[in-house]
Amino acid sequence: MLTDPTSAIWDAVKARLLSDPDIASVFADRVYDKIQNTPTFPYISLGAVQVLPELGEGIDAAEVFLTLNSWTRFTGSDALRSGGKYLIAALHDEELQIEGGAVLSILLESSRTIPDPDGVTKHGVYTFQILTDANVL
Repeated sequence: MLTDPTSAIWDAVKARLLSDPDIASVFADRVYDKIQNTPTFPYISLGAVQVLPELGEGIDAAEVFLTLNSWTRFTGSDALRSGGKYLIAALHDEELQIEGGAVLSILLESSRTIPDPDGVTKHGVYTFQILTDANVL
């Protein structure tokens, strides 16, 4: 049976980020799935998610690519990189518990910073590779 771990992973990632004091020092409690119409900067938002199922006899695993975005405004790139450093430290190669299965690993796949066309917003993009197995509890 194909298990989609996306919701469980997002719940665990969000909980981890909200409980991290370094994340709180930069982003407070601004970690969003759905961004408000007029958000307070800086904040973290859920980006693209890709699930690659690994199915077979007795296997119900997935490789998930989860992208998180960080956003700052009216600050230099150093502020964005500082927040990104904390975001990576909170998740890369750390233990993560999810409902309905196990996270076997979570590793940073890539990170980049992008200046927004508005000239005042900076955007960090962090993609994590997450291996899960629904048969391991």
